[in-house]
Amino acid sequence: MPNAAERAYQVIRDRILRGGFAPGAPLREEMLASEIGVSRTPVRDALRRLLADGLVESTRNQGSFVANLRSEELADEFELRALLEGHAARKAATRITPEELAEMEALAERMERVDPAAEAGISAFSDLNGEFHAVLARASRSRRLEGMLRRLVQMPLVLLKEYRLQQHVGIERSNRQHREILAALSAGNPEWAALATSAHIISTTPRDLLRDGAA
Repeated sequence: MPNAAERAYQVIRDRILRGGFAPGAPLREEMLASEIGVSRTPVRDALRRLLADGLVESTRNQGSFVANLRSEELADEFELRALLEGHAARKAATRITPEELAEMEALAERMERVDPAAEAGISAFSDLNGEFHAVLARASRSRRLEGMLRRLVQMPLVLLKEYRLQQHVGIERSNRQHREILAALSAGNPEWAALATSAHIISTTPRDLLRDGAA
């Protein structure tokens, strides 16, 4: 069982990522402690961690609140993720295990069975997609890369709700790109894996966040 601080961190983080707290919403220690069933100290520790994650902001006079990222910051997140995850894929191409390839294959198959017309399907796709990319990061065998990517993938979903793959064609395209990433990893081709992964991330970047030369 996680300790109180870890439990508080996981609960608050999950609510932020799933839109339970809107961008800019205040995060009151006393209220959160009561809801989670812990004292204020674990909540304070959790908010410090979330501040380091970039999911929470804090001011001396206003306390802590959910981060409200500007479009320029979101663009930075996508660009950095494309670069870093491409690099992770390059490393993973020669380091990934058969078990990890099988795990990614199973996740790809499950994503292909998702019904994009259903709201629950969109949520399921998002969760499976996160797992797919987490395995890829792990397969790089670089703890630093894995940690950096974990931070980048943690952008609050509520901030990206209007950008999510809610169209059938978007999910189909993403599934095809996952298959290309798998093919490159299976072939042990570092450059192909890096290019396929970076292109995949760039293709999911909202058009209005793309900068000159980003594509």
